[in-house]
Amino acid sequence: MLTIRRGVTRTVILTRRHAVKVPSLRAYGGGIAGALWSICRGILANQAEAEWWRNADSKTRTMLCPVRWSLAGVVNVYPRCEPFEANDEQQLAMFDGNWRPLDPDPAPGDEKPDNYGWLTENGARRLVRVDYDMNWNGCPHDRSGAFNRLAELEAG
Repeated sequence: MLTIRRGVTRTVILTRRHAVKVPSLRAYGGGIAGALWSICRGILANQAEAEWWRNADSKTRTMLCPVRWSLAGVVNVYPRCEPFEANDEQQLAMFDGNWRPLDPDPAPGDEKPDNYGWLTENGARRLVRVDYDMNWNGCPHDRSGAFNRLAELEAG
C-alpha cells in the first residue's frame, strides 16, 4: 500500500517500510520558469538533507531521520516513521518558537508537528526530525541565493 503526501517542495511516497522524497512539480510564479524553480528547489532540499545527515555528528544523528540513499537529490530514501502528534498547547508553543521537541544546532527549518516522527530501529523508538531541509538556512547548496527569490515571486 502506497500513500502520497505533498509538501511545499517535495512529494513523499510512503511505503510500508520507507519514505521516498522526490521534487514536487508546482509552478511557483507560473509557467515553465515557476515549474523549473519548483523542481530545482525540491532537488536542493533533498541534497541539503543528504548533506546535513552525512555531516552530522553522532548526537545530531540521534535527532534526525537517516537518509538511507540519495540519487543526487532527485530521489532520497528514508526509513518510514510513525507520525508525531502534538497537543494543542505544544503546537502553539512550536508555532511561537517557544518549544522544540528536539534541539539540533542550528535548527533545521520550521517547527511544526509534521516535521517530526517516531523512528523504530533495533527495537528502540525515538523522536526524530523527518523534514530538516536546510537550503534556505545557509546550506552550501544555495550558493546562488535563488531561494531568497520565493518572496519576490509570491509578491508578484
